[in-house]
Amino acid sequence: MTRLLRTAVALAVAGVVVLVGVLVVAEPARADDATAVARAKAEVTRRIDLRLAALRRFDAAGKGARHLTDAHEATLHTLITEDAAGLGALKTKVALETTLAALRADAASMVNDYRIFILVGPKVRLTIAGDAEQAAIGRLQSAHDKLAGLVTEAKAAGKDTAAAEQNLADMQAAINSAKTRLDGQIAGLLAVQPGPDGDAIRAKVATVRRALGAARADLRTAIAEAKQVRDFLRP
Repeated sequence: MTRLLRTAVALAVAGVVVLVGVLVVAEPARADDATAVARAKAEVTRRIDLRLAALRRFDAAGKGARHLTDAHEATLHTLITEDAAGLGALKTKVALETTLAALRADAASMVNDYRIFILVGPKVRLTIAGDAEQAAIGRLQSAHDKLAGLVTEAKAAGKDTAAAEQNLADMQAAINSAKTRLDGQIAGLLAVQPGPDGDAIRAKVATVRRALGAARADLRTAIAEAKQVRDFLRP
């Protein structure tokens, strides 16, 4: 018997079934042995429960986010509620399955139709972060305008304000850069849909994450410039 044939026979006897990354060892006699089905069913149910628990955490995070806009909070809450309902229905379906083929299809649906961990979670976290950055931009713009008025007064009083004016210009440039980086990012992220192409979803999320990171760096720059102007204005 050739090595290839021996390998094929060994696999057939073992009755190995792959269930979306979970190895389910069936009884040798039948592919849909009750024990194998029960084990697969328990594993898919466990993984659905993990996703339902994550959705509850995500919803709590959205409700507790200080700067999350009402519109974004409503969008995220609707997404979470609908996904929880869909996964709950899938869990009920799993409990009634009698074949490994059906459970494989349920496991695929659990992942591809919802993408809880690589899409919903990032939607919640990055939307919260993006809205916080937008709020920071508003505060920094107000601070800039107030500082500019004070610098103008100092200049009128005969003080050399060249350095402070440059700080203000750099501060405004950083604020404008942050605005540009954030523009449309959250809307685009919220529009991303789940599906079988996990790599494409991760790539889209990564693009938004990088944009928010760059905007955050701009905001730190703006804060540093504001401190320089504040120090200049101190008596």
